[in-house]
Amino acid sequence: MNTVPSGWEGLLDEGETILWQGRPVAGLSFHGSDVMSMAMGVFFMGFSIFWMGMAANITSGFNGFGGGFPKLFPLFGIPFFLIGFYNAIGHVFWKAYLRSKTHYTLSSKRAFIATDHPSSGRLLRDYPIDAQTDIILKVGPPDSIWFAGKRIGFARIEDARSVHKLMRQIQKDTP
Repeated sequence: MNTVPSGWEGLLDEGETILWQGRPVAGLSFHGSDVMSMAMGVFFMGFSIFWMGMAANITSGFNGFGGGFPKLFPLFGIPFFLIGFYNAIGHVFWKAYLRSKTHYTLSSKRAFIATDHPSSGRLLRDYPIDAQTDIILKVGPPDSIWFAGKRIGFARIEDARSVHKLMRQIQKDTP
């Protein structure tokens, strides 16, 4: 008799078994695609600091129409500074945080990605693994396996090569 592991009741199909479970390797990760985002973020931050400084300089001696409102004008640059900060380095820390809240599972039919997202709550996404699934092993370190596009998969896992082999076996066993 095939028993379903605790917590997986009602999630697995009849005859579906869990083959592997793991988590992403912790830590910060930089990719080539991050370079443009970081450069744009630094530019955005620099421009917003320049803009806030100029706005503060212009409104410093303003005592006319609007009372104290013109003195608040330089503060409108803060959201742009924060957007720039996120693009420059914040996204690297955010992705690392999300990875720390992520668990992976490979069953005999599907790949599951579970994330405890701070705003969306606990999410469980599943992706079928069949003969048509494009499986990409990206050599690290650590290695990653992409199976639902170039950015969805088991990112930064230590035993990626053995998991990749399991996934290819699932493909071969799929009619």
